[in-house]
Amino acid sequence: MRHVFFRPLALALTVLATVPAVEALACGGCFSPPTPTIDQTVRQDAERVLFVRDPVTKVSTVWVEVRYTGLAKDFGWVLPVPKLPKVGVGSVTVFDALDASMQTRVFRTVLNAENCRDPALGCDHFDYPPYDALSDASMGADSAGGGGPNVEILASGQTGPYNYQVVKGSDSAVLYKWLVDNGYEMPASAKPILQTHVDKGDLFVVVKLQNGQGIEAIRPITLEMDDAEPCVPLRLTSIAAVDDMSVIVTVAGPGRAIVKNHLDVTIDPLLLAIPFGYGAVVPTNYQQVVAAAIDEASGHAFVTEYAQTGKATLLDSPYNKFSYVPMATAKTLLDLAMLLAGGLLPVTAEVAEAFEPKLHLTDAFPGVTPLQTLANLRACGQYWQGPGGFYNPTCYLPIGQLTQLTKAQLSAVAIDGVALADEVTATFTVPLAEMAQKLAASQTVTRLDLRISPAEMDRDPVFAYNPALPNVLPTIPVTLNQVCPTGWASDVSEVRLSVEGLGSWVHLANPLVDGRFLSLPAAWHMQVLDETGPAVDIDPKQAPIVAAAILGAKPGKPSLAADLVLTTPAPWLPPESDPLVTTLGPWHKPLYCVAKAYWVDGQLPPTGQGQLDATSGDTLPGVDALGGWKDVGELADVAATSDAVPVKSGCAAGRVAFPGWLALVVAVGAVLRRRVVSRRER
Repeated sequence: MRHVFFRPLALALTVLATVPAVEALACGGCFSPPTPTIDQTVRQDAERVLFVRDPVTKVSTVWVEVRYTGLAKDFGWVLPVPKLPKVGVGSVTVFDALDASMQTRVFRTVLNAENCRDPALGCDHFDYPPYDALSDASMGADSAGGGGPNVEILASGQTGPYNYQVVKGSDSAVLYKWLVDNGYEMPASAKPILQTHVDKGDLFVVVKLQNGQGIEAIRPITLEMDDAEPCVPLRLTSIAAVDDMSVIVTVAGPGRAIVKNHLDVTIDPLLLAIPFGYGAVVPTNYQQVVAAAIDEASGHAFVTEYAQTGKATLLDSPYNKFSYVPMATAKTLLDLAMLLAGGLLPVTAEVAEAFEPKLHLTDAFPGVTPLQTLANLRACGQYWQGPGGFYNPTCYLPIGQLTQLTKAQLSAVAIDGVALADEVTATFTVPLAEMAQKLAASQTVTRLDLRISPAEMDRDPVFAYNPALPNVLPTIPVTLNQVCPTGWASDVSEVRLSVEGLGSWVHLANPLVDGRFLSLPAAWHMQVLDETGPAVDIDPKQAPIVAAAILGAKPGKPSLAADLVLTTPAPWLPPESDPLVTTLGPWHKPLYCVAKAYWVDGQLPPTGQGQLDATSGDTLPGVDALGGWKDVGELADVAATSDAVPVKSGCAAGRVAFPGWLALVVAVGAVLRRRVVSRRER
């Protein structure tokens, strides 16, 4: 994709409201004065949007967070809206809590290792040479202006770090000039987009940072207004967006949210780079796979990551676990350091901004940002709570210009713990609780993920609802097994990946994405969703045709024309599964191993008690998992009368018990070859 830059402007951003109404709440962009160098250009590279409509009051609430690159003095935000809104600021914490609850993750279950045997089981002991006889090599080397003609200012004020005005223009040319004159510099290409909003009668919320506020002070904008439907106008966003910009949209409404004029794609789980381990994890290449799948859909598609009925919750947010009482009792910075060390209150830029007016950390520690100081306080609190720092009053730190903090130094700085506790409640706890209540009152919450570049922003996504569509879980279950190709656990280099319904494959632990998968499409399924009926599967070869055909789709009408002929997509087939690994030997003794009397070098060593039998799946005390060896006690007589115990012939290795000694962490990465469908020249 070709990057598109407009030196004199800022990011274009999207804002809307949620509800089945007739009017659309449009979103706009951020614009700045011309700047002399390209590195000061204002650009948008991500945004998170939340729409909630109260089913009783019919009030629509919209939260928009934008990630902005540029100078604080250049920041300007223009948001078209259908009705006069109440403007406020929200908390990034709400979006973080939504991510924690709804972002796609792979849930890993690790089963018994496959074909893995601990070589030490055949050793009576290890006879290491004297230390001085070992060479260094053998030891290893791991080392605001006023209004004007045809421009009416309907409201103005301050909220959080912003100054804002709500304006209405009856002529786009006059409105364009007013915006430019007031510091919202934009190219002429914005004029026709402004005209479409003026023709609909939209108003414009224009926002600037207050004097003295830095980029770190930027917080989500909140809008409350009467009934309005969700929509994410991207055309204005295209003015200063970066390639593959991330847009995360969460919609709470009467059913699963769908995008009428975009395709819906499901990503291929086999292309995800999944690190070995237990529990949930976001794959390291997840965003790349999402972008590739959307590219295969002609760049006009969303990934539905989450859709749940009556289960939306923000109760897992760390702010809900932080107690008001301990913070209120804090009297000094030392008390705060010890509280932060507990880890219940996250140390973020937003927390630092909220605390700074009450702590004045830049005065106490000049040359260090408030965020760095809070991070230092937490680090020192953790050190002093540990055994190494219990009796040591000095904490040495490399962050910023600080080299050390002492208990005496921090004890000498008094703070108002009650004021900080009130700030936590007002800025974090209350917004989370209020939003959690609003989400809980909604029938269904849907999370949609988009990766899009400026040239693809030729349409504003239009949302509708289909309560009959199935829920979407945010987790992809997989099973991982360590595999020992030679039979020795010390030679672990492969992993078996099993995905229910697809198959099971063994490949190198690093890279984790099997080379056989790289020829598969990133989009497992490509579909058109409508208000009624099931999803319609689309042949990837027809994606450009279908994307063009649904360009003008509107709520209440079928997205696909009746005369559009669709071809049946070919079935999606994964590679054939791999059989169990059953390599046997030769089972040579490890270095310095003094073998047990009945183990002959080259033969399978015995196990101890309680290993898992490969064929029956039962735990059989005293029976070898692979070769049929009996327990040490039972073999005493045999060992005394025979040089060797025959190895059972034809034995097959199954999933044997995971060796207790094996603390190996298999590093897994991924190689994802991006496949981008043919697209028009940008």
